[in-house]
Amino acid sequence: MSKRFDGSQQALDLTSIHTDPDLVSQDIKVALNRKTNMEAVIKIIEENIPQLTSLNLSHNCIQRLDELSELVTKVPHLKALNLSHNDLKSEHELDKLKGLKLVELWLVRNPLCDLFKDPSSYVSVVCQKFPQLLKLDGNDLPPHIGFDVETPTTLPPCKGSCFGSDDAKVYIQRFLQQYYSVYDSGDRQSLLGAYHDDALLSLTTPYNVQNPSRSGLREYFKDSRNLKRTKDSTMRFHLLKHKRLNVVALLNELPKTQHDITSFTVDVNAYTLICCSLTLSWVFCGFSVVVDDKSKESTRAFSRVFITVPAVNSGLCIINDQLFIRMATTEQISRAFVAPAPTPSSSPVPTLTAPQQEMLSTFSLKSGMKLEWSLKCLQDNEWDLNKAAQIFTQLKTAGKIPDVAFLK
Repeated sequence: MSKRFDGSQQALDLTSIHTDPDLVSQDIKVALNRKTNMEAVIKIIEENIPQLTSLNLSHNCIQRLDELSELVTKVPHLKALNLSHNDLKSEHELDKLKGLKLVELWLVRNPLCDLFKDPSSYVSVVCQKFPQLLKLDGNDLPPHIGFDVETPTTLPPCKGSCFGSDDAKVYIQRFLQQYYSVYDSGDRQSLLGAYHDDALLSLTTPYNVQNPSRSGLREYFKDSRNLKRTKDSTMRFHLLKHKRLNVVALLNELPKTQHDITSFTVDVNAYTLICCSLTLSWVFCGFSVVVDDKSKESTRAFSRVFITVPAVNSGLCIINDQLFIRMATTEQISRAFVAPAPTPSSSPVPTLTAPQQEMLSTFSLKSGMKLEWSLKCLQDNEWDLNKAAQIFTQLKTAGKIPDVAFLK
């Protein structure tokens, strides 16, 4: 082995060691596909050249890599390994070497290389096992982007919503409260005013290949534009709802909902004079009608991206709506609907008619008050918008409306 070691490169070449002339002349055959022989080789490396960086084991009829797993701890500086022209039949043999920080690996002319349908699949699988790999079978690989983290790291806790500015926060919170108040009212026709004439909407759900009927999202499957599930280009186009009438028509067909307004987070991705992009994450209860006119309730979660432009009435107008619905996690379910929504009184909020809902949204927008306070003002004035506005102005001027009543 000393004759095969290059000290300047810290490289050991054991190619076809079983045919080495010095060994054959003494009637010695070192077969590295035998456990005892491989263990002896690794022990010699550990005791004499622990700084080894390159090891060539090609042309040795190696079928298994069990003993080579010890290289992870005994030869920690190993960066290049040549296993070409051997008899490795399964990619799972490579799992035994996963702890090695290899940057160069040779596997060509092993049966396992013929198991992949194309070269890209082969490269992808090997790189998953050795993420720091830069060269495979002599070919350079695209640079890997990642983090060299030695120990498990806990991510910092989520910091909640990010609006960018107080002005944007007031503006967007008001819009979202009005939008979801209508969305949960049961009649979503009033949402026509929230969408641009040329609005687009896409709905997506995860696809449970094993048993889609048990994923808890059956009511959404027929409208889901999941690109992994929907291969036909015509169907993909059909499922992308274009024009606000078609958008709201789809929203009206979706199951009734009740959103937990205390659990939402909002990330404002862009906020300019001509465009606003925001990402929402919420938990909600979905209701679907089943036998005997009873509703089955299940907690779901969703992510939603709104891209909006300024509306004529100084509000926001949705031009692109991407909705992704999934089942809520156990943690989300345990936290959902725990804290009650803040209301000026403990009385339940009644179901509103479409005109009342529209009046509520208008009054909340113009007064700047939260929906629950706007509702109380309208109820106290028998749903007379002009009278409610007059009373509101008088009370505000007199300083009799608490700060908690207003959006912040």
